[in-house]
Amino acid sequence: MIKEIKDDNYKKEVLGNQGPVILLAYAPWCGDCQRILPVFETISCLPEYTQVCFLKMDVEKNPLSKMDLKVERYPTLCLFQDGRKAAEKVAEVSAEEQKAIITSLLRQ
Repeated sequence: MIKEIKDDNYKKEVLGNQGPVILLAYAPWCGDCQRILPVFETISCLPEYTQVCFLKMDVEKNPLSKMDLKVERYPTLCLFQDGRKAAEKVAEVSAEEQKAIITSLLRQ
């Protein structure tokens, strides 16, 4: 299950999390984002990712977090390890490619 976060809980949920976090930064008007959201939901439920915290954020509604993330294109997957941004990847890709991106991010 993916948790939707906002400016008011971004620091706690992302920066305060000591495990791996994958955050999907999206915009509701973005066609690629709408195609990826259900795939992201499916991937978050896979048993091999039980140790990963999956989050999503509508960056258009959360300008403070958007500035902190420095995200300019959507959808963007951001990997955080121990509260620090470790990597990011624009995910305008197919479902299989998205799974590969998540796997490669977690191996970093």
